[in-house]
Amino acid sequence: MMIRSVFHEACLSMTGNKLRSFLTTLGIIIGVCAVVMMVAAGQTVQNIIQERFVAMGANLLIIHSQRPKAAVRTSGPMTSITLDDALAMKKLRGMDVVAPVLQTSRQAINGPNNWSVSIIGTTPDYLKTANWEIAAGRGLDDQDIKRGTTNVVIGAEVVSELYPYEDPLGKTIRIGNQPFNIVGVLKEKGSNSGGANQDSSVMMPLLTVQRRFNRYAKLNAVNHIAVKFSETENLNVVERRISRFLRARHKIKDEDPDDFRIFNIAEFVENIRLVGTVLSVLLAAIASISLVVGAIGIVNMMLVSVTERTREIGIRKALGAPNGWIMLQFLFEAVLISMVGGTIGLVLGVGLSQLGGYWYDVRVPFSLWPVVLSFTVALVVGVVSGVFPAYKAMKLDPIEALRYQ
Repeated sequence: MMIRSVFHEACLSMTGNKLRSFLTTLGIIIGVCAVVMMVAAGQTVQNIIQERFVAMGANLLIIHSQRPKAAVRTSGPMTSITLDDALAMKKLRGMDVVAPVLQTSRQAINGPNNWSVSIIGTTPDYLKTANWEIAAGRGLDDQDIKRGTTNVVIGAEVVSELYPYEDPLGKTIRIGNQPFNIVGVLKEKGSNSGGANQDSSVMMPLLTVQRRFNRYAKLNAVNHIAVKFSETENLNVVERRISRFLRARHKIKDEDPDDFRIFNIAEFVENIRLVGTVLSVLLAAIASISLVVGAIGIVNMMLVSVTERTREIGIRKALGAPNGWIMLQFLFEAVLISMVGGTIGLVLGVGLSQLGGYWYDVRVPFSLWPVVLSFTVALVVGVVSGVFPAYKAMKLDPIEALRYQ
């Protein structure tokens, strides 16, 4: 009965000055909405990056050249990883796919159209390591690789930029002022972890890139080797096996550091998950600043309300209302304003997040913890904001309150 009465009086107080109540509630609405949207944005970015790497498979390793810290710098490239390493690595136990990769960039031209492209010199197995599919035509075959042909497979964006109104299959594309024959088109892939647009790629035989675009071709160097191992193999065991193999091939002494680096996709996905969580918390913390502003608004409104209702408080006390009742009433009003604002802010935040996901064609995850967080924050803000005004109301002297004009 007591709670019902307090609730009823709190509602009457809120509706008594609708504009002031609305403006105070608006601060909480904006704050909670911002927190929910920032958390959703952080989780969405985390999921997008994570999904791209998970699609590659947890059984993927990337091996890069690495210049030892103690090494003397030279004008040439880091050439510790070579094509011979890749060919020899195929014989290791548990290796499903091994693809050497040599990358560079050039300007591609078709008539009046030109576009900067990333050249990927590799083997047919590269598509398996990257989980990349052919949209039209065919991929590179063994004959292309052995003979170093001028056949190429181009990315989706290369098609849209250089062949917007025609089928590129069978057409000639000039790259670095050299003609190449288009035999296939890759499916749209999007950006990689570094932000590079993979759809601006042109894939060609490794030997072709070495002969035509690499001045260090005699060194037989590659940028990296992509390895997919059997899913029945243990990741750590495979890493150690490859590390021992390469150290032996490169004749590295026990006390010397590696001249290569093994990049673990599974480990990277876990790091992304941790970074995404930190990002979500950081964004939510930044958005919470608006909640502080909302809390200040509630304190201000409640202090004004206490001042306006001084005589009312004096009458209640004169009639025997206990101090706890007076304090509870004003505290409940503050909590009610905060909870109403929190509920509306939550609905708006979730709705706008999903609308943004629909607009940008991405899946926005919905989890329970932002809902719990929003209501918890709204409750805490209401209690904290209402304590001081409620305490001030409770401490009013009834005689002085009755004299207040």
